[in-house]
Amino acid sequence: MSESAPTPPLPAIAFGLLLVDDHPLFRESFGMAVRQLAPHIDVVTVASIIEATCQLERHPQRFDLVLLDYRMPGTTGLAAAIQLGQRFSDLSFGLISGEDVGVLASQAREAGLSAFLSKSMEMSELMSALERLGRGESCFHEPVTPPSPDTGCADFGLTERQMEVIRLLATGASNKVIAQTLGISPSTVKNHLDTIFDKMGVGNRLQAVVLARALLS
Repeated sequence: MSESAPTPPLPAIAFGLLLVDDHPLFRESFGMAVRQLAPHIDVVTVASIIEATCQLERHPQRFDLVLLDYRMPGTTGLAAAIQLGQRFSDLSFGLISGEDVGVLASQAREAGLSAFLSKSMEMSELMSALERLGRGESCFHEPVTPPSPDTGCADFGLTERQMEVIRLLATGASNKVIAQTLGISPSTVKNHLDTIFDKMGVGNRLQAVVLARALLS
């Protein structure tokens, strides 16, 4: 009986990749590695959300995938990905982070992103993940231990009271309704929301509602 022929590898697919990371060493190393190991990937690296937005506005047809570092100055990659995804709905978005924890992968998946990649991944593993993403697949790097079901918004360091506020906010409740429901004053609700916005890395109520709904769904 003859042995079956080995399955040939899938052909490489050319696509455009935009990396958004404020760490110069990783940003440049990532770009150099992709150019050397996967020259069919058109990779561009930028240091900020503003630069990323400019690239996407100037070259709307160049990119297929946007990878954002989870920790960005003044915001999070998750919040930025949700916001950019509303403007550039034809693109795929993913997170990349040095924080190799399952909750980030869960947050990315629940928010409708295509990927969560860890900076601790072996280079061959990272290249394989990029190839899968280039073919339109999703890729979520997760640790062996699954995340707790009580994660999500709590990962931002919110207190129990702030979690109560954000759950009500996600329903579309006004400050007055939140205050009445929780038995606190509207000014206290406002103070809670200011702190929540800061912890979640969002700039306004709408962004907080979108992110909270994605994480609590």
